[in-house]
Amino acid sequence: MPDAFGLGIFAAGGTHLALVSGQSPMVAVLMGVITAVVGGVLRDVLVNEVPRAFHDHQPYAVIAFAGGWLVVLFDFLMLPASISVLASASVMVLVRLLAVKFGWELKRWRFL
Repeated sequence: MPDAFGLGIFAAGGTHLALVSGQSPMVAVLMGVITAVVGGVLRDVLVNEVPRAFHDHQPYAVIAFAGGWLVVLFDFLMLPASISVLASASVMVLVRLLAVKFGWELKRWRFL
C-alpha cells in the first residue's frame, strides 16, 4: 500500500531533517507528523477523495508521532542517519500495514 510507505518515509525524513536543522526533539517530531499527514491529505485531495486522515479513525498521525520519536531515539543513540531513517520508516510502514489489515481504529469521538 503506497499510503503506508509515504507515511513512513515522510514522517521519518521530516523528523530527521528537522533534527539536523537544529530543532528540538518535540518540534522535529511534530514537523515529521505534519509532513507525513499533510502529504497524505494532499494526495487524497488531488484524487478528489475525502482525506482518510480525517475520517477513517485508523492510527495515521499516531503512527507518525511514535515513529518520529523512534528517529529521535536513534539520533540520541548516535546511529547513522541512513539506518535511523530506514529503520524508523520500516517500523511505521509495518505498523500502518498491520493497522489496515486488522482494522485497528482509535477511539471515536463526537461533538456535543
